[in-house]
Parts: sequence; C-alpha cells; structure tokens
Amino acid sequence: MITLLTIIHVIVCLFLIIVVLLQSGKAADLAGAFGGMGSQTAFGPRGAATILSKATTIAAVLFMAGSLSLAILYTRAGSGSGSTVLESAPAPGTAPAPGTPGGQQSIQMELENPATGEKSTVDVPLPPQTPENTKPKP
Repeated sequence: MITLLTIIHVIVCLFLIIVVLLQSGKAADLAGAFGGMGSQTAFGPRGAATILSKATTIAAVLFMAGSLSLAILYTRAGSGSGSTVLESAPAPGTAPAPGTPGGQQSIQMELENPATGEKSTVDVPLPPQTPENTKPKP
C-alpha cells in the first residue's frame, strides 16, 4: 500500500512540476515589463482560469493529500520497529557531575570496526573541571 502510494505521489510531483513550468507569468507580456496591466478586467489580462491553472490546483491538492497520507502511513508503520535514541539514553541526573567528589572522571565509549564488525570499549578521560571552563560563556 505504501509503495503504491509513493509511486502515485512521485507521478503527481512530476506532473505538478511540468504544469507549473508550462504556465506563463501574469506579467509576461510587453506591458508587464513597464508596469502596465494590459486590460483592466476583474481577472487581469489572462481572463478567468485556464486549463493549466485548473490542473495546477488539482495537482497541488493531490500532492498535499498524498504527502499527509504518506506521513501518517510511514509513522504508523515505523512505530513498532524498535527502540529509539531517547529510550536507550540514561535518565538525567542519575550520575554525579564530572569533577565533583565521587563523580565520573572518564567516559566509556563502545566503538565498532566497520570492516570486521568487532566491538571494543575505550575509556575517554574528561578534562579537569576548572573555573575557566565551567562558567557560562556570554
């Protein structure tokens, strides 16, 4: 279902691009270059709505509806796909601040070699807490 809707959405996008590029601007005539409006009708020099402007409106409505429906479908499909970054992060305030008595003086990081897939743990020392690097910068 999502694949079919994505293919239709891409086709609508391409159609919308083509229809918008085929239209000429409202001030595309010679009078528009000098600030004139051509004729003083209610709709300007182009008349009411042309077939291209109607096609643009329809394509824009289809594009918006397709975008919203794809966003909803992708959100529902991805909701049960596993844990997120926020779920795997430790709760704030569980460890004492670095540099305080009993606080952490290094951080353990797990690194993975992309070629072999081997994982290793490395201790990264934290810089010492001094008054210069703890006060907020303006």
